[in-house]
Amino acid sequence: MAINHNVPYFSQEDNEIDPWRTCGATSSAMCLKYFKVPDLGSFPQYEDDVKERFDRLGIDHGDPDGIRMLLEGLGLRDDLTLNGSLSNITRSLDSGKICILHGYWTASGHILVIRGYNKNGKFFVNDPTGEWFYDGYRKNSSFSPDNQGENKLYSRRLISSAANAFSQGEAFDFYDTWDSSEIESTATMWLHIVSK
Repeated sequence: MAINHNVPYFSQEDNEIDPWRTCGATSSAMCLKYFKVPDLGSFPQYEDDVKERFDRLGIDHGDPDGIRMLLEGLGLRDDLTLNGSLSNITRSLDSGKICILHGYWTASGHILVIRGYNKNGKFFVNDPTGEWFYDGYRKNSSFSPDNQGENKLYSRRLISSAANAFSQGEAFDFYDTWDSSEIESTATMWLHIVSK
């Protein structure tokens, strides 16, 4: 089986407000737009309106509870778990939900959207920074929309090791050493399961 929800893609790299730290707001914006929440303000980019809404309400867009509060305040349902697993993600996608996932793809941590999976179990992601590679990111342009992170396939190993880690060093260690049992069974992900 395979599924790939048509979640719109937004890059954080060309955001007008704090592009270097808006992965949470940008990932939230992708889900809000997918579930047809109307524009929230006057910025040309939807994701900047979402970031401004976080700021105006004093909500931390990098915090799991902050993301949940904003999404639910705008009419979506966010079944947040701090003990998420790969099977939670797959089941959620199968039932028409979208996932926002926190992890250590970067040194300070990063947030992205999981929109589906292919027949081999790899996950389709919208990564607001660009496309992750072991030796670094191929980042989106800050000047023109090149969408390097749109609908990319990330392996189960990559998703599990980064999202179950509590530092980037630990994520690399997990990535390099975990066997398939650890990849599939570890359940400490900060996972938002988003629906209407």
